[in-house]
Amino acid sequence: MHNDPANVLDMQAGEFLQLGGDVLSLAAKWLDGEVEGPVLRHCSGIELAALFEQPPPEQGIDGHALLAELQEKVLRYSRHNGHPRQFAHVCASPDPVGALADLLVSTLNQNVTAWRSSPAAVTVERQVLRWLDALVGFDGGGHGILLGGGSAANLHALGAAVQHALLRHPGAVREQLVLYTSRETHLSLAKAARFLGVGHVRVLPVDAQRRLTADTLRTALVADREQGLIAAMVAGSAGTANAGSIDPLIELAAACRDAGIWFHVDGAYGAPAAMTPAYAFLRAGFAVADSMSMDPHKWLYAPFDTGVLLVRDPQRMRDAYSETSEYITVTETAPLESHAFWDYGMELSRRFRALKLWIMFKLRGVDAYRHAIADNIAVREYFDARVRAEAELELLASGLSISCFRYHPRGADPTELDRLNLAIQRRLMATDDIVLSPTTLDGRYSLRICIVNFRTRSADMDWLIERVLAFGSDIAGSGG
Repeated sequence: MHNDPANVLDMQAGEFLQLGGDVLSLAAKWLDGEVEGPVLRHCSGIELAALFEQPPPEQGIDGHALLAELQEKVLRYSRHNGHPRQFAHVCASPDPVGALADLLVSTLNQNVTAWRSSPAAVTVERQVLRWLDALVGFDGGGHGILLGGGSAANLHALGAAVQHALLRHPGAVREQLVLYTSRETHLSLAKAARFLGVGHVRVLPVDAQRRLTADTLRTALVADREQGLIAAMVAGSAGTANAGSIDPLIELAAACRDAGIWFHVDGAYGAPAAMTPAYAFLRAGFAVADSMSMDPHKWLYAPFDTGVLLVRDPQRMRDAYSETSEYITVTETAPLESHAFWDYGMELSRRFRALKLWIMFKLRGVDAYRHAIADNIAVREYFDARVRAEAELELLASGLSISCFRYHPRGADPTELDRLNLAIQRRLMATDDIVLSPTTLDGRYSLRICIVNFRTRSADMDWLIERVLAFGSDIAGSGG
């Protein structure tokens, strides 16, 4: 008599609630520690690897033992991105609502390939795309796709632009194509060009505000055209990672329109600022772009991974990414029911990323996020004013919610300033109470803060300035 195999993976509702409650308690404890605990506990790579070193476990452990290991190994040595003084890179404090939504996303386990596979998920994603489109003023009808992040969005935009250029220039080859960026443009675009076989990447100079100007672009376009090269895409920035710079998008778009070139805006970080009154001017620039990337996991406080690519003409995406095979044939004919995201990007298997944004917007309301973004900008402005008021501090650049500054005491040897500020950076990081990422601006070592955290307040700015002044004075006085 045939015996069915034992079902060792199923879980009864009561058991799921018990383990789930324990995991939620652990998550709640993590959230409670976001403000008070250290941003990051220091531990060497060798020490941390030793904590996890073991062969694959043949038998499982009980839930309590697992939770203890999670607490002592994983959580203990994870960075608190929600800490109010986590200023490194562009890494937001995630909305806890989005975290809860992620649990539901994994439980539903929808593969958002096409409407036929996941009707509700596809419908939600298309609705969220329309919302995001309207919120930042791209006004392209919500055409696009959710991806893992800005790097993937930039790659997909360039892939579509490359295909569009090749279709417009029969006989052209990828080695003739050119991508135009500035030296402040995010590195993901140069990586995308290399991956796609684009022959040339023009890294153009910027003006005093670290912006790519239309005159610089037009000069480069003319020079390359005379060499028989073909412009595939121009990438403008709406908030660079280095200093929050914003390119003159309308002027760049006009230069692209005159030359018949795809204009892409990398708004991965800065695009959500267009929701605020102070940066509503961005909307006019977005409305004349062919495509735009945006990362809700940066400045809309969604948990990773949530990136967006918005496009003006969805057919250009289909030209680049649509492919057929008997095992993905769509038999539905109604416009909504025949939609397949695999025709608009490289991914076939796709996570239900849109649900957390849908839940966040429905529960919180968009205005809550608008105010959080505006608060971040206001805190940066407060910080800039504090820096300008201190004779021993120098503001090197600022924009959106990023500020770059350094300790510069009177009479200091200019050749020693980099070494001095590097030493201050190390002292700050050694406190465990702050994380910030330095940068170099025009050859000058700079302390850099990025505020995309809804917990950050002006008191955190005071804390930082007081310690930079104290550490700087101590290091300069001791000669090291």
